[in-house]
Amino acid sequence: MVRRNRAWDARAALPAEVQRAAYGPSGKGGCLKAADHQLGGDTAPLDFHAFNQLTGTALETSRRTPEVRHALHRWHTCMAKIGFDYPAPYAAADNERWETAEITPAELATARADVTCQKPTRLVKVWAAAETRIQHRLIQQNTDRLREAKARKDRWLAAARRVLRREGRTNHQHHLSDQ
Repeated sequence: MVRRNRAWDARAALPAEVQRAAYGPSGKGGCLKAADHQLGGDTAPLDFHAFNQLTGTALETSRRTPEVRHALHRWHTCMAKIGFDYPAPYAAADNERWETAEITPAELATARADVTCQKPTRLVKVWAAAETRIQHRLIQQNTDRLREAKARKDRWLAAARRVLRREGRTNHQHHLSDQ
């Protein structure tokens, strides 16, 4: 997530003329559109939404199961006894105080408390089991959609491999002609 945000920040920091050339006035044209067309041609775009939606649904649904709610409550109680008032681990991890260049002593103390409290509450094991169970159900309910998403991805990967092979041959030929 941090790497992706940095990439978006770097993109936003480009000079306006570079952004227009790379992404077009709409943000979806320019060199980006030309590269997408060269890579995929008339291949349907990748369906990231299918995967992301199901992943998000599984996470949120598992968070609301009785066993996970109970484990989260035990984790919260443990953290409170140590002096940290976070409702859940993701609230502790997402604290804006940690957006610093260096790791702070407070951040380390919070991380240590989190690990200390996750062990006896078995939070990770309980949550992973609930989420896995829900993911299996969602996979069964969305088999056709996921197969189509995979087929699209396979077509895009095949197109990328063709471009890379062609580029590799071109670079090899240039290298030989330089000798």
